[in-house]
Amino acid sequence: MAYWVWSEQVRDTRLPGRWAERLDTRAGWRLRRWFSPLQPLAWLASGTPPRRIGYAPGPLLALRRRRHARQARPVRLCLLEGPADGPRFSPVTAYWINERSRAVHAVVDEPAGADVVWVHTQDPVPPSVRAWLQDALRGVRAPVLNPLEHYDAYHRDDTFRRLRDAGVSVPDPDPSPGDLVVLKGPGQASAKQLTRLGVVPPGWRAFGYVDARGPDGLHRRYRAFCLLGTVHAGDVVSSSRWEVGLGSLEGHAPTYALTQEEEHAVQRIGEVLGLGWFCVDFVRRAGDGRAVFTDVNVYPTPVVAEHVDAALGARGRWHFLDTAERMGVPEPQGPFWPRLDAALTRLAGR
Repeated sequence: MAYWVWSEQVRDTRLPGRWAERLDTRAGWRLRRWFSPLQPLAWLASGTPPRRIGYAPGPLLALRRRRHARQARPVRLCLLEGPADGPRFSPVTAYWINERSRAVHAVVDEPAGADVVWVHTQDPVPPSVRAWLQDALRGVRAPVLNPLEHYDAYHRDDTFRRLRDAGVSVPDPDPSPGDLVVLKGPGQASAKQLTRLGVVPPGWRAFGYVDARGPDGLHRRYRAFCLLGTVHAGDVVSSSRWEVGLGSLEGHAPTYALTQEEEHAVQRIGEVLGLGWFCVDFVRRAGDGRAVFTDVNVYPTPVVAEHVDAALGARGRWHFLDTAERMGVPEPQGPFWPRLDAALTRLAGR
């Protein structure tokens, strides 16, 4: 997609027939954004019931937000994002918390009167956004989830060494010349290369490659989320390519069973990095099946891939952690939202 508009990550961009191809231009993406508030009306007019429409800017979303504002909840949560460039995940995250939670009311960038403040912005945090966040946090007495001093922990050069030294299984952070490695560029959504270790470009990092192919020859990436020590299994995606992702997707399962060792390792990552909310990606190593943790993300995309929504006949964007329940797949740990309520209620002292 040549003219991808980052903010569209939290909008339903699917169009009927060949319109998607015709509007895959710079001007076309601007039109999609301008007219997106009208999309829910078109979906309703074409027979899509409101229960199958998720987050979608427009009159239906406005009505739901008014309902959220009238609900009395014991915990007021502020997602603090600030003037970040690119996608803003806090509005859609707050929306789904308000839809699903029974104990928490979420707002964005309104820390006054909050029982919990959750720093929730794209990492690594640019200086201008950091300054805004520091100013917004000045005088806040509520507990702060993911404080700024720990927020960019994943991007520090010594992070994987610290995790390794704390007993977490991670790719080798000190590979030798000639080793098969994954080179990762700077930033959160940066390019990756599988190569033999030679000269590492400035700003890039090299980690030992972990062979995670299963008996069927497919590579699998497992995702797990952690909120204040509560670990919740995400999804599993598989591919015949070493870098498993949506661009190479060959299989998808909305949940899986975490082992006790994996759960403890995720909790240990939070302790070492000083993070209260994050997600991890890991692989299960070929041969012994042991988890090796390859990525830590404090600002994961909150919405599920559009191909899942299409298969379920849904429109709008839906929260990632609702996927198993929406697909009718039992979760070994139960649904996520009661666990969120319990964790944030404890933190707020309610």
